[in-house]
Amino acid sequence: MEGEWKIAFTFPLLPSTLYLLPLLLLFACGFQLRGDTGLDLKTINVTQAGGSQVAAEIRRTLSTSQTRVVNPPEQAEAHLRILREVREKSIYTLTGAGRVYEFQLRLAVQYQLTAPKLEAPVIAPTEVEARRLITYVESAPIAKDAEEQLLYKYMQADLARQIPRRVAAAKREM
Repeated sequence: MEGEWKIAFTFPLLPSTLYLLPLLLLFACGFQLRGDTGLDLKTINVTQAGGSQVAAEIRRTLSTSQTRVVNPPEQAEAHLRILREVREKSIYTLTGAGRVYEFQLRLAVQYQLTAPKLEAPVIAPTEVEARRLITYVESAPIAKDAEEQLLYKYMQADLARQIPRRVAAAKREM
């Protein structure tokens, strides 16, 4: 066996190119990340009945888009009204000993979209909601309260993204 040569083939680029294959397939099929909500509106007015954190979040989101939020509803192409925002906390799960194990947090927002030139609302009063579960630990009530507030904040941001997408879909149908 002294006269035999062993030839070793190495492919240093093969493992790194295998990681790029799924990306190439995604781009080839037309995959695109969700970007701007694209309301197709130049101006919109956003109002709320009472204090609404979701309405404030929608205004903040729209301030970075091409749609301008204007103050008098008469100057806007559309008027988005947040009619009601409700936070609820209910017991979801009990332990065998009858103690609370999980709470369900619910954030419900009722909204309506009108256009000044149309008699009927573009979107009749509609309710969207977000629900989250949170475990309860008796030994850490302050930490659980902070977690609850954080979950409500995430739900507000989620609904503040959902509502403009629905408005954009309704605008395309007008």
